[in-house]
Amino acid sequence: MKNCLFCLLLIVITAGLSAFGRKQVEEEIEPINSEWTLCITAFDASSMSPSWQTAGDTVARSFASALGGLDFRFRDDKETVYYRDYAWVKSRAEAADALVKKRNERDLLIFRGDPPWKYQKDLKAAEDAILKLEEELAEIDAKVPVVEEKPVFTLTQQNLNGVFPLPPEPGMEYRFCTEEKVDAFLAGSLSEYYGRIFLDIKMYTRYTTSYSYENSILFSAEDFNMAVDEITDHLAAVVSVVYPSAILVRSSPSDAMVLIDGIYAGQGEVELRTRSPGEAEITVYADSHLPATIPLELNSGELAELIIELSPLGRTILHANVPEKPGSKVFLGGLYMGETPLALELPGSQFSYVSVETPEGEIGSVILRDNSLIRGNAQFATEYDFMKADFLTAFPVSKEEKIVETARGKFYKTYGVFWIALPVALLAGGIAGTYIASNDYVTSNNLYGNDPEKRARINSNANFGSLIQTASYGLIGASLGLTFYRIYNYLKNSSGDSTPIVKVPPKAEETKQ
Repeated sequence: MKNCLFCLLLIVITAGLSAFGRKQVEEEIEPINSEWTLCITAFDASSMSPSWQTAGDTVARSFASALGGLDFRFRDDKETVYYRDYAWVKSRAEAADALVKKRNERDLLIFRGDPPWKYQKDLKAAEDAILKLEEELAEIDAKVPVVEEKPVFTLTQQNLNGVFPLPPEPGMEYRFCTEEKVDAFLAGSLSEYYGRIFLDIKMYTRYTTSYSYENSILFSAEDFNMAVDEITDHLAAVVSVVYPSAILVRSSPSDAMVLIDGIYAGQGEVELRTRSPGEAEITVYADSHLPATIPLELNSGELAELIIELSPLGRTILHANVPEKPGSKVFLGGLYMGETPLALELPGSQFSYVSVETPEGEIGSVILRDNSLIRGNAQFATEYDFMKADFLTAFPVSKEEKIVETARGKFYKTYGVFWIALPVALLAGGIAGTYIASNDYVTSNNLYGNDPEKRARINSNANFGSLIQTASYGLIGASLGLTFYRIYNYLKNSSGDSTPIVKVPPKAEETKQ
């Protein structure tokens, strides 16, 4: 037994230590700097001719639109070390400043002239706070921050709103990054060069404290869009560190809806140029066609081109008619389609709910699938390549009729239960009465003698018999009362909307008066 208890205690302690260790590991590996933010500044086009003064804003907006679809960035070792050391130094400096401040407060306590009891109390509180701050500083020294290796790429909220701030003055680049809380900013200029346009861009990164990327392109005015697209692709590769993937989907029919990873991407032909490598799922939908879902594994720099032709669904022609009442309204689901006789074109492999309503309010309905009747009230026949349905209409059950039917059903159920409960209760009550009478006879004749145990047992049996008899009478009363209530409820609901035997029109009543 002692060995079992020892083993159980050992298992509990081991599990607790394992859970504690896992918790510590989870806390230690929680990464920091999970986002990488870029700010696109306004492009300088002041040297351009008046007709090209807005070209700088156009280029900035093109870059923002293209990079807005980029959602990742891979950090290299140099950038990871920078953000790790920056976070460690910042947290250590804050902890050290707090410790120095608290030590100075403790040293100044002796000069305040407080009573001894208050001085000792404040000194102890200061010593405890200092000890806690020293432990926090030691923990910071021992715990190395973990930097996210694949942060989420984002543009500043200003860029997303279409606002591009002015670039910083030379020498103020790092301060601009810290004030705007960004990891990098993009600046550029446009100028004319012998009838052509010269675009120059450069990107300042915070961790290098310098312009880590520069690029330029010379192009003619006719090639403006193509040149911007080309330099955007280079910029996306620089921002992500690896070349992004691209997806081109050509779907048929041309109005098919294309979803990439569950997000709407467009209709027909869709191109997504900047996307992180990895798994992707393409889904295409179109009316009257079977949907298609295709999983992909995208590699860095890969263009995945998909041609998807959806298979059309089978079609069914239904002739809906109400022979005895032409002109009835026809509904497909809840959509009004016209009046009978009417031909409807329905998808063959899907459930279709078709209903008709006569001018008098009678209703008939059918459920169809794959050229066959699943359910409904209609004479159904297939003739060549179409179906014919003659609806058998009837007045729908009103709300009042449903209430009466419910009340009638409850009454019948209660009445049946009463005739089952009545003999059971009478039989149980009779047996209990006989049992009570026999115990009364024993008691009245003092047959138990002077034995207190027999006397107590006989009294207990008598009490139990009385309880059974009372419960039997209660069951009879409850069943009878519930039966009368169901009768009353049924009569009330069934006569609530009935027509009076004698009804005098209001005008006749006024005439009599």
